[in-house]
Amino acid sequence: MKRLSLIFTLFLLLMGTTLSAVSAQDAPEGTWFGTWPYRLPPDHHLNAYADGGPNTNLGNVYRELVELAPAFYIWSDDSYVPMLAESWGFTEDGSAYEITLRSDAMWSNGSMVDADDVVTTYALGKLTGWSQFNYIDEVEKVDDYTVRFHFIGEPSLLAEQLILREPIVADDTYGEYAARALELFETGVDNTSDEWQALLTEVREFRPEEYIASGPYTYTLDDVGDSYMTLKWQPNSIFSDQVQFGELRLWAGETDSTTPLVLSGEIAHSTNVYPPATVETFVEQGLRIITIPRGYGPAMLFNWNVSPWDKVEVRQAVALVINRDQNAFVTNGLGAVGTEYMAGILDSSVETMLPQDVIDQLDRYEYDEERAAALLESVGYSRNSDGIWADADGNTLSAEWIFPAEFADFAGASQDAIAQLNAFGFDITARALPWQEVPENIRNGTFELTIWSWGLASPFAARHFNNPLQRWVTALDDNQPGLGIPMTEYPYNGETVNLDEMINNINVGLDIEAQKERAGEVALIVNQTMPYVPLNVILSAEPFNTEKINGLPEDGDPILLNPTGRDHFIKYYILTGVLGPAS
Repeated sequence: MKRLSLIFTLFLLLMGTTLSAVSAQDAPEGTWFGTWPYRLPPDHHLNAYADGGPNTNLGNVYRELVELAPAFYIWSDDSYVPMLAESWGFTEDGSAYEITLRSDAMWSNGSMVDADDVVTTYALGKLTGWSQFNYIDEVEKVDDYTVRFHFIGEPSLLAEQLILREPIVADDTYGEYAARALELFETGVDNTSDEWQALLTEVREFRPEEYIASGPYTYTLDDVGDSYMTLKWQPNSIFSDQVQFGELRLWAGETDSTTPLVLSGEIAHSTNVYPPATVETFVEQGLRIITIPRGYGPAMLFNWNVSPWDKVEVRQAVALVINRDQNAFVTNGLGAVGTEYMAGILDSSVETMLPQDVIDQLDRYEYDEERAAALLESVGYSRNSDGIWADADGNTLSAEWIFPAEFADFAGASQDAIAQLNAFGFDITARALPWQEVPENIRNGTFELTIWSWGLASPFAARHFNNPLQRWVTALDDNQPGLGIPMTEYPYNGETVNLDEMINNINVGLDIEAQKERAGEVALIVNQTMPYVPLNVILSAEPFNTEKINGLPEDGDPILLNPTGRDHFIKYYILTGVLGPAS
């Protein structure tokens, strides 16, 4: 797709050695000491469209320091600030959305960032099933730096955010596959065809040799070690002359393994969840704790393909016999709050996203053993001589619950929920797994009960419902059963509804009140059928070592309304040079 001009190519050839010398000389001297639970090669690779790539190993906090998105979102005033894009907006007739890229943005290999990169990004996004294509159907190159996204129906504010916050990949890396994908789309085949699946498999198995960056940092697989990986400064980014860190050192591991490194000063910032006693120790050591929204919490997930978890009465009974406030305290002390509304939307957003008449109808599932017992009895269960609930054939309400051993919050929430359920008469056994194996088991449907996140820090209700309902069902490949929830034929009030379509349509259009009404319909379905149990919501109490980091915002700064994860303030502050090494 991309063609560099002859003049520019000759310039690069002539200046290659000079650029290398300048790069080494001009790299900032500071080092950022962070952490992320990355994988080791060969499970660690550089393909952004496959598990084990940048989304896994850099996550939604660090990936954008390598591959920039068009814009960054500021929560305090609902605004976007430019990154790769210089302008964006809906077309006059509302049929499309346009972004225009900066003409001076460059990749680490010397190519210019242009419209071909965006088209490539979305061609493979369509092939791999991105949620953006619930709202758009065509991505058109208007000119070298302008791209038009055509809506399927009405314009969408959610589509706007998905477009502006999606990192753009290099056409130089993926262009061949993107060209083949675009040719495939022209034939009219869909994702069930052999041709589509064959190309998808090729893309998933592709292993780039170079991580081409538009951000000021990149790395090779040689930079990935057992203890930490290192992202190194590169000179070509539009932010290269602003950042103050010459490298980002990301220590491997989760809560248990990173705690001593935070205390020793080898980690200067961590997004991990630490128990209250550990946070108190951090404070005693002189570390600064900055609390920001985490935008999610742990949820008990059921495999609907395993009886009896497909029965709504059993799931409702489960929700009634877990004290969620207790579970929250075990999860993260005072840094977690038991879920109140049980509607699939984070409690902090319920009043702004749902109509009041819907809020008034929501079942709060307050702790009630008698009601839970009546629900189980209504579907043929009774307590046996051991006090365990069993059906008429003597089959007990038994299951194995898998949870990630390294995640202190999810492990604590799991063990507490299991203890409470067993005290009521369930027979649940716990099994701790390496954290990477839990999502793999969820995708493949090889579990009975488990725990993962619910909700999402987003100003759009559809994104809240997406996790876990779509994330672990419709967003998966066709050969992955996930939670086994029949999203397109969801059982509700004696009928079936297309819950997947209902979620996708929530934030279509620009009428906020209409969006609230549609969100209310989905919230009632989730609330009344309990497809999963949202246990609590976590706050992110993150340690910062001020002897290593300078430029942190004061408490109460509006930037701290940005939640951890995709919109974490550190990525914007690192890129713009606000954060730097302490003197």
